[in-house]
Parts: sequence; C-alpha cells; structure tokens
Amino acid sequence: MQSITVVGCGWLGLSLAEQLQSLGYDVRGSSRQPDTLARLAELGIPGYPLAIGERLECDDLDALLEADVLFANVPPGRQADARPYGERMRMLADAAWERGIRKAIFVSSTAVYAPGELVEESSPLDPSPRAQQMLEAERAFAEVFGSGLSLLRPAGLVGGERHPGRFLAGRQALPGADAPINLVHRDDVIGAVVRILEQEAFGEVFNLSAPHHPTREAFYPKAAEALGLPAPGFSDEPMPVKRVSGERIVSVLGFSYRYPDPFSMPPLTA
Repeated sequence: MQSITVVGCGWLGLSLAEQLQSLGYDVRGSSRQPDTLARLAELGIPGYPLAIGERLECDDLDALLEADVLFANVPPGRQADARPYGERMRMLADAAWERGIRKAIFVSSTAVYAPGELVEESSPLDPSPRAQQMLEAERAFAEVFGSGLSLLRPAGLVGGERHPGRFLAGRQALPGADAPINLVHRDDVIGAVVRILEQEAFGEVFNLSAPHHPTREAFYPKAAEALGLPAPGFSDEPMPVKRVSGERIVSVLGFSYRYPDPFSMPPLTA
C-alpha cells in the first residue's frame, strides 16, 4: 500500500483520510482547525497543523510530507495576508517534491471550463478571474509533478451536511429554469481517488460529475422539499448552458458512480 498525505482535511479531505485508512493505506493529514486535528488523532491518523500563507507554517513539515503521494484539496479562500493562490500551491508542491514525493492528486473544479452543451476535459476554458485562479494552481502542480500529477475537476460537491436543498431554498425569480445541473457526491470523489491510487493512474485529468443532469427547475424544489425548506422559484430568464461530462474516468479507469443521478443522492432517497 502506498502512503499518502492529505493536505486539507476539511469536508472532503477528512472523509477521504478515514476511508483510505480503512483500506489499509498509511495516511497522514493536515488542517488549520484544532477540532479536525483532534478527530484525526481519534482515528489514529497522524495530523499536523498547516497554514499556507506567505510561507508554509507547520510544526513538522518533514513528517507531514513523508509519503508516496500528495493529495491536495486546498480551496483558494480569502486570506488577505496570503500570497496569490497559484503561488501558495507552488510552495506546497515544491515542498512535497523536495521531500521525495513524486506523485500528486490535486482537486480543482469544473469552474475552469467555459459554458457548453458538452463540457469534456478538452473543452474550452473560462477566461474569468475565478477560473484563471484555479488554472494557475493546476499549472503550479503540473510544473512540479509533470506526469506524476492527476487533476480532479469535480462539479458541484454535495454529501453529508452539504446538501443541494439548501443551495437555492426560498429564492425566487431565479434564471435558468431549463439549465442542466452538474453535481457529484463526496462518496464518488473519494471513490475516484481510490481508483486512481489502485490503478496508478497518474498523468491524467478527470472531470467528476454525475451522468444525469436534471434541470434546475426540476431538481432544486425537490431537493429543498426533502429538507423541509421552502422551494425556490424560477423565471423565464435564460442562463448559459453548461453540461459537464464525467464519463472519461468511467471509460479510462472503469469507474462507476455510486450516485449517477442527483435524485438518488441522500436525503432525496430517504
């Protein structure tokens, strides 16, 4: 089993670390939150406080980065005292490489793509500042790890306490009634990471998005209703169509989505 360092043990990373440990991987993780570090300790996973601002601040960076694979899920955030996001990710990538890590999985976002009827890994990229910020971070990792890097670009992330019923509940006159939604469950992101590790599938780019794309008007009222929240309402105002395909990882790695349809994601099925 490979050893893996999970940088960013938040909503996704903590669940991933726990799952990898249960599968027999040697896992260590980082967080800025004392409660998360305490939870890692409860699980028997070595945890290290790590802040990525003007520099990397960690009690024992060598111990944190003693691994075969680096998994990085560090959103841009709004740290006023930090370097630009791409520079911060380059610091992290450089530190990992200097300590012998040669393989990495970096979590980006399908926000890097421009709208389109079918958005695949080779589709045009979005010139917006948000997209460029994510792309700069991707490039920082790619420049360090090269073919040892796999990029994951998930669609809207849901699962656990992050339920789509809360996203638009009660809002009215929303545009894009007929626009398709793009969501992926946390369990499927974790499953994709496990599949990449199992198959040594580095040097890849994979979108992650449930194969079924109900419209906003069909899905979000049902999602709100499942939580007992007021349903959103939609206007006739259109919005750009963006339908993200997450099929490449299926065809390349034989991956199977546990939740292929957003309507099947809990608690809609409860």
